[in-house]
Amino acid sequence: MHIEKIAIAASVMLLATASGHAEDNRACISKATETLPHIVGLVIKKTRTRPVPPAILATWQGQTRPIIVDVDTVAAGTEETYSYMCVLTKGSAYVRRVMS
Repeated sequence: MHIEKIAIAASVMLLATASGHAEDNRACISKATETLPHIVGLVIKKTRTRPVPPAILATWQGQTRPIIVDVDTVAAGTEETYSYMCVLTKGSAYVRRVMS
C-alpha cells in the first residue's frame, strides 16, 4: 500500500512537470508568433520548439534555460522559417530572433 502511494505521487509529479514544460512552450510560441514580421497574407504553417545549441548553452548566464522556437510560414508562395530564442522570466516570455 505504501509503495503504491509513492508510485502515484511520483506519477503526479512527472505529469505536473511535463504540463509545466508544455505551458512554457505555449508561452514562447505565442510570443514568437506575435513577433513575426507584419506581412500581408503571412500564414503560419507549423511551430515547434527545440533545445538551444550547446554553443549557446556554454556561454549562457541566465537562470532559466532558453529554448528555440521555429515558426514555419508561407507568404506570397514563399516558405520561410523564423527562429527565435525564448526565455521565460517571472512568468513572461522574452524572444529574440536568431539566424539558423
